[in-house]
Amino acid sequence: MRYGIRLAAASTMIGVLLAPTLALGEPSCTGWMDQGNGTSWQTCVGDDGKQRCYEINNAPGSTSREVTCSG
Repeated sequence: MRYGIRLAAASTMIGVLLAPTLALGEPSCTGWMDQGNGTSWQTCVGDDGKQRCYEINNAPGSTSREVTCSG
């Protein structure tokens, strides 16, 4: 029984240590910004430092597409 408790404790500790690294893969994005022409855009920066920009039509059900970032 002690072995099972130790194993559970070790598994929990490993999960706690790995949890912050799992979140690193998500990019940091701005909110969607309305362009005034029926579309909105957002910019995201990944953990690798690369910037990506997206545009979406404001109509319900639209999907975003990656566009060239200008700046």
